[in-house]
Amino acid sequence: MRSTDSRLGAADCRPARALRLLAAVLLFSLTGAAQPRFFTYPVYKTTLANGLDVVVIETPEFKDVLSYNTMVLAGSRNETERGQSGLAHLFEHILFRHRYQGRADGYSEAIRQLGAHNNAFTNFDVTYYHPLTFRANLERLAELEASRFTRLEFDEQIFKTETGAVLGEYRRISSDPQLKMEEEMLRAQFPRHPYGHTTIGFYQDVLEMPRHYQAALNFYRACYRPNNVVLVVAGDVKKDEVFAVAEKYYSGWQPAPPPQVPAEGLPGGPQQRALAWPAEVAPRLFVSFRVPQFRSDSVETAVGQLLAELLVSKSAPLFQKLRYQKQSASELEFYDGVASYESFDPRLVTVSAQLYGQRLQKEGAVYFDEVLGDVAVALDELKNFSARPESAKVLEVLKSKYRYDFLAQLRSPADMARTFAWYYRFERDPQVLERLVATVARLTPTDFDAYARKYFTPERRVVVTMAHGK
Repeated sequence: MRSTDSRLGAADCRPARALRLLAAVLLFSLTGAAQPRFFTYPVYKTTLANGLDVVVIETPEFKDVLSYNTMVLAGSRNETERGQSGLAHLFEHILFRHRYQGRADGYSEAIRQLGAHNNAFTNFDVTYYHPLTFRANLERLAELEASRFTRLEFDEQIFKTETGAVLGEYRRISSDPQLKMEEEMLRAQFPRHPYGHTTIGFYQDVLEMPRHYQAALNFYRACYRPNNVVLVVAGDVKKDEVFAVAEKYYSGWQPAPPPQVPAEGLPGGPQQRALAWPAEVAPRLFVSFRVPQFRSDSVETAVGQLLAELLVSKSAPLFQKLRYQKQSASELEFYDGVASYESFDPRLVTVSAQLYGQRLQKEGAVYFDEVLGDVAVALDELKNFSARPESAKVLEVLKSKYRYDFLAQLRSPADMARTFAWYYRFERDPQVLERLVATVARLTPTDFDAYARKYFTPERRVVVTMAHGK
């Protein structure tokens, strides 16, 4: 099943040579002139006349590998019509059913003949397609990918078949209580913005999706445009050959202004909502706060990069208190479904805690209140982070860990392309990683004080609890 995951995944190609990513002096190149930078390999960019950005990451050490990635800058954020959520995820499905050369399953059969691994994911902001194959298949794969992105061919029967597949997917993942918690939290945090629904969409919208064929076509025609797409090719390739095939197969694709997304109003918290689950499940608590959108040169964005380590990592004081000292939570994490503050518009930081069912039965709502109180205390303490005796030393350790954890995840051309595209999309500038890492490096303890005081406030907070029974 193709993934709808909202975060970055990992590929399987991990040659040992990738360890050179941890080199102290790294190379970055945009125009051919090398200079010491954070990112290891040379990166080249061109923009076609129709607005399509083509980015090439040359990694010749990964012999014969070709990672061919298309990022459409449209996800559930672009589903602005009420009653029509889930269309971005639906088109992730439909693009795999492209009738290449007019044949049913023509595209999938052609991909199979290449021996390519082919997958995709849908996010709140983007839809990302990432076939992986051999360098010798570059031109053939470019032809196939351009065919489905520039001239997608499907009929109403394919549409209805895939809406049924999406409905089945919703029913499968709805067995996870966290989906209901996420839906409730997003509705509360974003009553007007499309971030107010999950990537897969509301159940009623998914149920009625077969009736919205024309609306789905309109979504595709509005969002799948070259000026709203980034092509990232990584592996044992040369920039000139990639630029040439991109010009050959994509230059006829016509641009159009991207659709507008409504702005969300001011936060309307504090709110607290309790949900019941019919089956026996571990109680869970979400505490979310609205935080600003991503900017590579923003101090607030940089603070967000380190928050997980300070709040929910195994060494964090809050984790130690809940997991070991008080033994009031079995798990503590940032909830990945909605915690992606690396987003086009303001999003959420969400602390998620899993509690113990037997203790809830004995203590009732007081137990939830206790854990919520401990989370609130930890967030308040962050407002005076700079007053901690070891704050400067702790921050330097976190900065170093962030830098090398970031590099360590780049284990293959597919990983590099996906990670680079994830951040490149915001400013469409190849130096985005350089700015982001440099901004993190400049952080001071007082930056965390200011962030917590500004954003960890009652009016930005929504709490959702889930438990078995009432």
